[in-house]
Amino acid sequence: MGEKLIIFIDFDGTISQEDVCNKMAARYAGRDWEKINRLWEEGGITTGECASRILSSMEVGAAELEAFFQAQEVDPGFSRFLDWVQERQHLPIILSDGYDRYIKSVLRSQGWEIEFYANKLYWDDAWRMESPYLDEECSKCGVCKSKIIQERSLPGYLTVYIGDGYSDFCPAASCDIVFAKNELAGYCRKEGLTYYPYRDFHDILQQLPGIVRKKV
Repeated sequence: MGEKLIIFIDFDGTISQEDVCNKMAARYAGRDWEKINRLWEEGGITTGECASRILSSMEVGAAELEAFFQAQEVDPGFSRFLDWVQERQHLPIILSDGYDRYIKSVLRSQGWEIEFYANKLYWDDAWRMESPYLDEECSKCGVCKSKIIQERSLPGYLTVYIGDGYSDFCPAASCDIVFAKNELAGYCRKEGLTYYPYRDFHDILQQLPGIVRKKV
């Protein structure tokens, strides 16, 4: 293992301070969105089924939705963390089971250029989703983060995963170093997976260099 890192980062509730997808649904979708989302979190329906039900009930135009996306706040430590990552020529990659539209909007508003993978949100006669990174054999998530990690990992690089929720369970198990909070931390404890707790990216930046030194 080398000292270079590929850092896979969840977006909703990790880079963004709150889950943008849930906030969007709470503001614009029908009343049943929380029940639908809970079914997804319990594994009762796929991301595609969950998205189809929620998005079809949304009544909002593209301009208003874009303004909503631009107003979302990011983790207060992420900018400094990203500077550290880029100065050392590590590779950051965002893996999200959310939507490309708000990730693009947030990255653009912050002036960040980061490779990312997400579901595509688009409008024809209603809001709809496409999942170009779906694993057809599983389909629990719209974006198969584990598959992307396998494809994007490089020899001699340590893999780091940073996340907080249900879509992070599988990918966390396949990385060398895991930072977890909320549901992901609970899952790691339950499954006996080694992880490092964090509140924000300031915490991660304080811990990660020392962890890497021990690994290499």
